[in-house]
Amino acid sequence: MKEKRSRKITQWFMVPLVPLVIAGGYFWPHLGYIAVAMMLLMLMLTRFRGRFYCGWICAMGAFHERVLSLASRNKKMLPVFKAKWFRWLLFAMMMGLLAMRLIAAEGDPAEIGAAFVMMWTLSTGLAIFIGLIWKPRSWCAVCPMATFQGVIAPSNYLLRVAPSCKECGICRKSCPIETNPGSFKTQGFVNSGDCLRCGNCVVNCPTKSLGFQRSGQPS
Repeated sequence: MKEKRSRKITQWFMVPLVPLVIAGGYFWPHLGYIAVAMMLLMLMLTRFRGRFYCGWICAMGAFHERVLSLASRNKKMLPVFKAKWFRWLLFAMMMGLLAMRLIAAEGDPAEIGAAFVMMWTLSTGLAIFIGLIWKPRSWCAVCPMATFQGVIAPSNYLLRVAPSCKECGICRKSCPIETNPGSFKTQGFVNSGDCLRCGNCVVNCPTKSLGFQRSGQPS
């Protein structure tokens, strides 16, 4: 499958942040603030590009797609990974855990950093576990931050599906989280939370029926 070269380069640039924060953060907890910076960047980009951060910049997503994919059995994702109740349950559990760690930190900068190192470590561990069996980026379908982005930017930079779509299924094969844009043909666009904005489907569509919304029009 084809993909944008600039995206591939960007992801390889971000990959080292995962072992840096997890391994380095064990010895120097302040590295956890890298995760904080990434979250702030995510929130800024989400305002204009939806889940573009997930598809292009997220260090964990890049790690799963570029490194974990080398060992993944790449099985089809379980339906529960797409279930809203499961996404929100995971969101509540992980945000609750983070809140407890931050409260326990009592304002100590090192402890606050350690809390975010812990979250990156936990998220990466879970992601590797499910990514080794199912799609490498299976975690990205249930990631709490991804769920949150879909809520705060429900109509930003949407993937549009033109009537010329033949529903051939190539888009689903090229999607890191198995979204099937063709199935949204009647609706005309893919729901925000179900699209990483990676552009893989766009460059692989044989009928050029897919494009991202720019000023109300597909690109």
